Amino acid sequence: MVTRRGLLKGSAAATLAAGIGPLPWLVSPSSAMETVTSKSPVGISDDLANPMEIHSVNGRLKADFYMEATDYTLPSGPTKLRIFNASLPGPTLRLKPGDTLELAFENRMPPNKDARKPVVTNVPNRFNTTNVHYHGFHVSPRGNSDNVYLQIEPGQSFNYVVQLPVDHPAGNYWYHPHRHGSVSAQIASGAAGMAIITGTLDDVPEIADAIERVLVLQAPIAGIDGLLESEKPIWPLDAERDFLVNGQYRPKIYIREGEVQHWRILNAGDAQFIPLRADGLEMHLVGLDGNPLPMAQQTDEFTLAPGNRANLLIKAPKTGTYALKRPAFMQGKASLPEEHLADIIVVAADDPRIAPGIKFGKEIPTGELPKNEILTDINADEVTVKRKFVLGVKDVSGFFDNTEFTINGRGFDPRRDDVVAKLGAVEEWTLINTTPFPHPLHIHVNPFQVIDINGEPDTRKPWMDTIAVPAAGTVTFRTRFVDFTGRYVMHCHILPHEDTGMMINVNIEV
Repeated sequence: MVTRRGLLKGSAAATLAAGIGPLPWLVSPSSAMETVTSKSPVGISDDLANPMEIHSVNGRLKADFYMEATDYTLPSGPTKLRIFNASLPGPTLRLKPGDTLELAFENRMPPNKDARKPVVTNVPNRFNTTNVHYHGFHVSPRGNSDNVYLQIEPGQSFNYVVQLPVDHPAGNYWYHPHRHGSVSAQIASGAAGMAIITGTLDDVPEIADAIERVLVLQAPIAGIDGLLESEKPIWPLDAERDFLVNGQYRPKIYIREGEVQHWRILNAGDAQFIPLRADGLEMHLVGLDGNPLPMAQQTDEFTLAPGNRANLLIKAPKTGTYALKRPAFMQGKASLPEEHLADIIVVAADDPRIAPGIKFGKEIPTGELPKNEILTDINADEVTVKRKFVLGVKDVSGFFDNTEFTINGRGFDPRRDDVVAKLGAVEEWTLINTTPFPHPLHIHVNPFQVIDINGEPDTRKPWMDTIAVPAAGTVTFRTRFVDFTGRYVMHCHILPHEDTGMMINVNIEV
């Protein structure tokens, strides 16, 4: 058997049928998590707080999670949002390689209004049926692990047990619902949270010296009379939205003069790309989708597609107030306006509001950054199979907006295996976009190494799990199918596109 480790092959099974109930824990309850309250990393009262965190203890993180229609006040007014643990964003999960994540999940949503209607695949439906996906995790897609085929109905509970490999790549990940038909409505409601697997970049001295911030970017959509019950408000890319950072509208972010901070940033939105600028400050990218870049890369602007994460080092040369902005840009045919996301306030290095013991990073790493050791370059002579995938769209009468998005000319069918490969195979995939929209394609379980974009080699050869395929453009990447057999998916992370068909099944066999 092709494996880097002998773990996880006996994962507990979970039912996919109706009547899912709680499964017994693999170990008895004990002190298996530590919580860290939401707080400012610099200790200033009106500074942006990091989300609440739940940390693993002695190799386990065991927590109760639920999704509920929660009262929340957005800038546009009071509404109800489908969110995790009554929190926007959800709690940050902080784990180590080799840990076991055990979530006792409960769906507290009200009954589906369309529960008596037949489900039509690739037409949004049953917005209160859900599950949980561990985005970017290299774990089993089977049983009660990262199984996105589960259907957890309102009133049902389910125990997730997700075993991280001992050599799991460190970095930024996240969790969110992934039930086909309702995923766009639930993530557009704000159901998402960061997950951090520690190590690698954390051990770089310049990064270890810096304050760490977690920034989750979202633009929740309210329903007409409270809870969102229609796909219509989600569909237009240029619909007016209020962008939030950690659930706050235009918050203040404090940084000291001369200081370097480490920002872990997640685009947890359902559809819109987010280019980022902070004019007057230095920005240095050190990681994408959790994986380190070869070296720190200074930039004036970078873009996070939906689902992307970045590790950013930001440096403040002098005191003043600066703006974190999403500049105006074109996303395909849609013209999207500038968004003022936050005020960055640079204070004196000795500001008395900041305790003397608070970290004070000052340097940007100048040498090569460490790699996640298991992610070694995939050379052309290692490739065993090459495949092409054509991203398209077609008119289908009776579907939502009479539209179905496709891969290789077909909409998603949960009964069909679109890719069947053997464990140990190494494949090169070329994604060909025939539409006037960019599509951020995400593949579950196994990350991939980007080879080229529009035929131009990406010299960084970054390891990612979500890559934007340009409008009328191409992307080529290589991936190894290792450690885990089973079915999982590749799909567009513009989630209205996924819910209306742009997804395929991948089946890895022994």
